[in-house]
Amino acid sequence: MSTQQLTSAAMSLPLSERVSLAQALWQSIDVGLANADEDQAVEEAIRRDQELTSGAVISRTHDEVMQAARNAIECA
Repeated sequence: MSTQQLTSAAMSLPLSERVSLAQALWQSIDVGLANADEDQAVEEAIRRDQELTSGAVISRTHDEVMQAARNAIECA
């Protein structure tokens, strides 16, 4: 099954089942990843905040990020 077919099938589920699926997928993302060093995570957050504050990077809204994600997996 292609990603687009899978996405279409998932989007047709009732809301409660989509929520359960989303939670399961989200929880699976960090499985197998090395535990993040908290100090490094804080440093990264500070660096990103400085980039946004200085204008070195331009932020995007949640809707813009979600649309870009949909476009990337071709389910828009």
